[in-house]
Amino acid sequence: MIQLKKKTQVDNLTATLKENGNFLLAKIDKTSHKNLEALRRELRKNASTIKVIKNSYFEKAVNKLAQSDKAYLELKKNFLPLTSASMIVFFDKSWDAGLKAFYEFTLKEKTLSFKLSHLDDNIYGDTDTEKIAKLPGRDQLVAKMLGSMMSPMSHFVYALKYNTNKLVYVLQAKAKEVKS
Repeated sequence: MIQLKKKTQVDNLTATLKENGNFLLAKIDKTSHKNLEALRRELRKNASTIKVIKNSYFEKAVNKLAQSDKAYLELKKNFLPLTSASMIVFFDKSWDAGLKAFYEFTLKEKTLSFKLSHLDDNIYGDTDTEKIAKLPGRDQLVAKMLGSMMSPMSHFVYALKYNTNKLVYVLQAKAKEVKS
């Protein structure tokens, strides 16, 4: 009976990893339950979910997936076996907001740290994942790009408007001078 439960849990984790291609594996050494619940609430705002997992179940799920997926084969070769307690964070398609929220939470909670991530079919180690988390999000980059594209146009329009306004003020002053 116990073997059947373990097999079911491994199968469920394997299916979840297949469905949610973007995930983060994090170390949760001595993190309190209160802090994990706070993190869960914060990540839920960004359409992300967390689950505390057993390393052996994760390794078995990765072994199953490595038979058909090169990214999981790379993960198996470079990062397994896992040590220390782990949790997995599943992201939706726009994983940048969830990753940034987790990173900001790790700045406050030092017992959490990155182990590895699987983002857009690429595997990243802890340092690379942290570098990605520090980058501005997609929405911020689009806003910056649009702002830089609009800036020259707005300066040009202001320059045209300024000279026209200056001409109007000069003509109004001249008109007042003539009336006086």
